[in-house]
Order: sequence, then structure tokens, then C-alpha cells
Amino acid sequence: MIQIGIAEDQALIRESLAIVLGLESDIEVRWTAATGSEALSKLKESPVDIILMDLRMPQMEGVTAMKHIQKDERIIEKPTIIVLTTFHHDEWLIEALGSGAEACFLKEIPPHLLTRALREIIADEWNPALWGGDWRKYVPEIQFSIRRKENLIETGHEYLTTRDLDILRKLCAGATNGEIAAVLHLSEGTIKNYVSSLYGKLGVRHRAEAVKLAHEKGIIATLY
Repeated sequence: MIQIGIAEDQALIRESLAIVLGLESDIEVRWTAATGSEALSKLKESPVDIILMDLRMPQMEGVTAMKHIQKDERIIEKPTIIVLTTFHHDEWLIEALGSGAEACFLKEIPPHLLTRALREIIADEWNPALWGGDWRKYVPEIQFSIRRKENLIETGHEYLTTRDLDILRKLCAGATNGEIAAVLHLSEGTIKNYVSSLYGKLGVRHRAEAVKLAHEKGIIATLY
């Protein structure tokens, strides 16, 4: 029996999921939660095999809840986390994959495909690259090019995304924020935010330290 927890702030979606999944003979919905903090609390009381996690929820967002789950030593058996989202923002999805999510699906996914995925993931047979046709439109495209920890570079406490590495390489090449913004077709303010986030992930204070660390760890030589 696959034990499921559902973290979703929209009551209609949350309860509909619980009803649909509850009809499956090998699936049991043990609890539902409307916020990330509620999901965390219920998980501690009632462990599950899989949590279906929304990204945007009040009190505690999905990614924050995932990070708490991974770090909380009181949660001995870590659940598999599957993101259900309406958002197509690559950065959000990459952050979710880097924070412990096994897979991300759009909420439009039909029930028969979702239950198939749940079974394959639990059986360690999940490989979205092998699924074509109608299936692909329910799996965000970014997931076909970056798969959680296999393709994310660990820096000690955080993971660098493809965008992080791209910016870091350009910093190491001596590019200014303005030059990076022009190449990536983003605003200079956006690049400044990315750079600040990158420094935090690397645990450095400024560009010189970031460049030094990148060379010492061989990060910029890593290819995806």
C-alpha cells in the first residue's frame, strides 16, 4: 500500500485529489494539509511514502517545507516528494528539484497518469524521458534536461542550478553584471539578485571569493 500525504492550499483540488487517489486499491491518503507548516506537522505524526506538494502555499511554501523535511532529524524516513503545480517558472521548478522533489507535474495531469507515476516512482522505475506523446505536456520541460541531484552541483549546503553555473562562469570570465544581463536578456537588477543568491549558496561575501572557490572546487569545469 502506497501511503500518501497531500499539501495543497486550494480545498477543491486538495479534496478532489484525496477522493480520486482513495479509489485506487493500492493507495491510501493518510492526511491532507492546506499549508506547508501543517504538512510538516502532520508528517511528524503520520509518516507517508509520498507527499504531493504544492509550491505556493500560505504560512510555509512548498520548497521551504521540503528543506525542513530534509534537515529535520526527527523525520527518520524521508518521504518521496512530488510537486504538483500550475507554474511553469523554470527557476522555481529547479529549486524544487534541488530541494528534494523527485518529480514535478502540472496540475492538469489526468488521474491515470498521476497514479501510474506514483507507482513507478515508488518502484524506482520513474523515467519521464521514456514517456512520449500526451504525457510530456504534463511534465515541465525543464525536468527533461535537469534531474534533481544527479545534475545539480552540491556546494555543501545548497545546490547550484544551471543558471547559477552559467552566471558563475561569466563572473569567472570577468563579466560585469550589466554584461551578463545583456547576454542572458535579463535586467541588471535581476542579475544582481541572482548573484547575491549565488554568493549565499557558495558561502562567500563577494566576487573574488566566488571566483576563487569556483576554481578550487572545479565547479566551473562541470558540464551538464
